[in-house]
Amino acid sequence: MSRIPPSLLYLTIYNPTLKPATLHPDDEDAEEVAHILFHTAREHAVSRDRILRQVGLAKALVNFSEMFNAGVPCENVHSQARRMIMLSPEPNFWIHACYELAKTPRPPPSTSKSKESSKSKSKGKEKEQPSRPAVLYDYHDGSLHDEALRTHFQRGYEDFKLLHGSFTSVLSSLGQEALELQLERFFTIWAWKWDIQDEDFGTHLGVPLHPLHDRLTPLLEEFSSKLPHELMTFALIPPYVIPPRTPRYPAALVRYVLSRIPPPPTPVARNNSSGPSPPPVAPAVSSKPPAPASTKLESKADESATASTILGMPALPPMNLGLDMKNLKWTWPGYLTFGKSNAGSKTSTTPQTPSAGTVVTPPTPSVADPPSTTAQEGLHPEAAAKDGSTKRETLEVDTASLLEAISTESMGSHTRAASPAPSTLSRSTQLPESSGKPAGEGASAGPSAASSPVHEQGQGGEPESGAPQPGPMQQPPWSGGTGESAPRPAREFLRAIVHLASESDPLATEKKRVLHLTHRGCTVAIVVDIDHTLDVEKAADAAVEAIESMTRVIEDDKQQSKEQQIPSATKILQPKDRYVLVTDDGYTTSSPPRFDSRSEHLYDAQQLLHSAHDVQEVFSRGQNPQHWSVARRGLSLGAGAGAAGGEEGGEAYMEVARKEATLTDVDNALAGAVRRCAARV
Repeated sequence: MSRIPPSLLYLTIYNPTLKPATLHPDDEDAEEVAHILFHTAREHAVSRDRILRQVGLAKALVNFSEMFNAGVPCENVHSQARRMIMLSPEPNFWIHACYELAKTPRPPPSTSKSKESSKSKSKGKEKEQPSRPAVLYDYHDGSLHDEALRTHFQRGYEDFKLLHGSFTSVLSSLGQEALELQLERFFTIWAWKWDIQDEDFGTHLGVPLHPLHDRLTPLLEEFSSKLPHELMTFALIPPYVIPPRTPRYPAALVRYVLSRIPPPPTPVARNNSSGPSPPPVAPAVSSKPPAPASTKLESKADESATASTILGMPALPPMNLGLDMKNLKWTWPGYLTFGKSNAGSKTSTTPQTPSAGTVVTPPTPSVADPPSTTAQEGLHPEAAAKDGSTKRETLEVDTASLLEAISTESMGSHTRAASPAPSTLSRSTQLPESSGKPAGEGASAGPSAASSPVHEQGQGGEPESGAPQPGPMQQPPWSGGTGESAPRPAREFLRAIVHLASESDPLATEKKRVLHLTHRGCTVAIVVDIDHTLDVEKAADAAVEAIESMTRVIEDDKQQSKEQQIPSATKILQPKDRYVLVTDDGYTTSSPPRFDSRSEHLYDAQQLLHSAHDVQEVFSRGQNPQHWSVARRGLSLGAGAGAAGGEEGGEAYMEVARKEATLTDVDNALAGAVRRCAARV
């Protein structure tokens, strides 16, 4: 049977110390309603009585647990089908959520056909069908982890605090109604966008450090030295962070700037100078010389074309299934050219610029010309040139103007076809080699027009359907003229307003301005005061220089890794140990770069390490597969609490996939990983 993933049932935020503005003697629940600041549920409409029961249950659980252990409130409650969590991020403010565990429906019970048949025979009449039994479920207790839920809700509170301020500060400055409005706007979207099963253990722990942060941090410090001392700086290369040596900002600020980084520009494939490749269909008028032996079908087509030309009807080319309507050329009589070419006069030496949507055709010969010559000139120009009896007059065409007219003939349509390249145009619209123009001018006219911005296309040389194609004035200023688009120059900061708390009072927040600049996939962020006097232009230039230096370090490391010796087959086939380390500053470093494990052993080990039982190490081994899982805390892995003389807050988590590994091997592997990480930090 299919497994139904865990889901949120309801989420509420309340404060039991709030009082209603006015008391109504008829409303007994007015005081309880005033405690509720926010509520959302999976059902779209929930009655007030049900909301009060849910909040009342959370209050009762908290009060009951404090009776046995004063000062330690209830944090979570387990049941067979649900998991409740209570979190108090600020004094008197509570976040309460209820989740339903993952479940699998049980198969329906089998019914005995013999019993049913005997009952129907004894009664002699049909009975009504029994009601369908209710579906029973088997719930999976390991689908939700208390530590993961608490971490998720703590981050949600920090994100709200970063954007709006703490609950206490908003309530004291703006009032209860403004706080309820801000909570509804933020947590309604936040509560339902989180996919529990989509988050791995490494993402749950924190923001990962860049693998080369030990070499990139000095470059960031050099950039920070050019700014005032009171400013905070950090760099981001998604999904990694390059922190300074002494970070003074919360992790929520890093996640917020990561969400604001603009995506890289999508490269647009453009035409080469030679134009797009012709479609694999037979052209209406072939540019190759005709075959020496012609079939009866071709001769009949020539005779019909000759007869139609004599009678004044347009000469149709031979029809085939691969007819190209773009290159189809109609030969009209002289009196239907509307003054563009006179049948009895010579061709004008001054080329005329054709209008949009007009196809230039060679001049129609006079009536006195032989019919055979007229047919040959109308359908097969090369065949006529091969015949020495009649020579065609050379038509001079302004190729640049012609190509410009053809390329813009369908401007304004939402799906514009690609303009034909000079090589795919009919021979009557191409500039002959015997033209009177210089060779340099005639050679440069075609490619320059073919490489114009009008020929911008999508992937694969085909126009993108369903979206308007940009015209000549719509080309972005940072796009190059070649097939690849040049990176957009980034010399301007993006700005945002955040609320940061002071170190002395975490509930008192102050507005700050965040300036971040993205260039070549790297982002540099600066946190300044609202009324700062920073020279933004100089700071932007210095940020771009710092990004360029960081990019060179990363490219050099990639080049060195490519030049390394190829590992042996034993190292490739042997499963590698995976680990993730949490530094004292709250960042993570892992091997491989993305630690995407979802093992329940790691979540259980983390809960034991954070419990009040003073656990330092946890070793466990699974049954299928038989992988070792080990966790350890109290490591000095950064300039955090351990360096300041307090308790060391570093943690290490490792998975060993070698079946023959013993407990001693696992302990040595973890010690080696911690040693290497401490050397880099």
